[in-house]
Amino acid sequence: MTMLETLFGLIPAASRGQQWVAEDLQLINWGGYDGTHRVRFAPTATLLCGGSGSGKSTLMDAYVALMMPHTTPFNGASNGAVVGRPRGQEQRNILSYGRGKLDESRTDEGTKVRVLRGDGADTWTAIAMTWADHDGARFTAVRAWYIPAAARTLDDAVKVRATVHGAFDLRQLERAAQSHLSDTAVRSTGLDTLATDREFSARLHAVLGIGAAGSGAKAMSLLARIQAGQQITTVDDLYKRMVLEEPETLAVAEAVVAHFDGLEGTRTRMLEARQQVRALQPIRAMRTRIDEATERLRLIDALGRFTDPESRASLWRAERRVDLLGAVEDELRERTHATDALVRERQALADAAEAEREGLGDVLRAAGGDRLDAAQRELRGLERRLAGMQR
Repeated sequence: MTMLETLFGLIPAASRGQQWVAEDLQLINWGGYDGTHRVRFAPTATLLCGGSGSGKSTLMDAYVALMMPHTTPFNGASNGAVVGRPRGQEQRNILSYGRGKLDESRTDEGTKVRVLRGDGADTWTAIAMTWADHDGARFTAVRAWYIPAAARTLDDAVKVRATVHGAFDLRQLERAAQSHLSDTAVRSTGLDTLATDREFSARLHAVLGIGAAGSGAKAMSLLARIQAGQQITTVDDLYKRMVLEEPETLAVAEAVVAHFDGLEGTRTRMLEARQQVRALQPIRAMRTRIDEATERLRLIDALGRFTDPESRASLWRAERRVDLLGAVEDELRERTHATDALVRERQALADAAEAEREGLGDVLRAAGGDRLDAAQRELRGLERRLAGMQR
């Protein structure tokens, strides 16, 4: 196969004649396309037509945002009256499309932007395109962005780059959007995520057969020039845009951007690894607790049930009850001995007091206590006689 036959090297020499044809384009919250939308393409050709502001350029920009590098400007009809770097703040960009920018007005506080979505709240947007080949196989590429309310640049948004061999319903990302489009939530939908734009583009070029020998970026750059839809008024402009190669400084800038993409991917992986370590660190202690609980459960199962009189548990309970009763018996015995000793002590004191009383009685009798008793008896008799005589 000659260079001319391969369209100047843009068609791989090992091509099997496999041709991928766009089957449908899916949008969620992209520009004026609020909610979920699907555009189906005819297998032969599809013509997009409509009045100004009907959304033709918005669809083309969705395709550019999905397929082209971030340095590729959006459709010329969208940005023909503005200046600034491609997809910058002065031009239409991912944030303005994700929020559905309607217009902006000047106020005393500054520029007030009116949007369909994300006015003081988080929002998200997603684009997906599915291709089908002549064998019936399908391939889907997905890009999505979670845009926080405070996001001012695209770096503040969560970026998703993913592919899947087969068809994919973009509405499956709605649940992942509730988790801020985290990598784990996106992968749970069946998508294979990629960390950088370079990896994503390389996957598309390899699967769809775009370019030869790694020249897929050049093929897409040529396609971007053809599809730019910008007005060319001079031959000089024609050569600069359509013929001449880009300066070497742009290639260096692309390399720098790719390097930063790699650093961003590395940082993302480091953050994920740190989160994984933080989440998995307690597993060791949990494993020890699980083993201890398992051993206790095994011992309990080995002891049997307390309701079974023949089980070891019942025997242990009976032995434990005997031990407790023995302890109570020993305690009562000690208390009985102490009480007996106290009774003997009190009895000895009582015997001593009785002996002392008897001694005092003897002393009293020896000191005339009997005459005093006799006198008291005579006094009581005389008192009775006096009372009788008085009556």
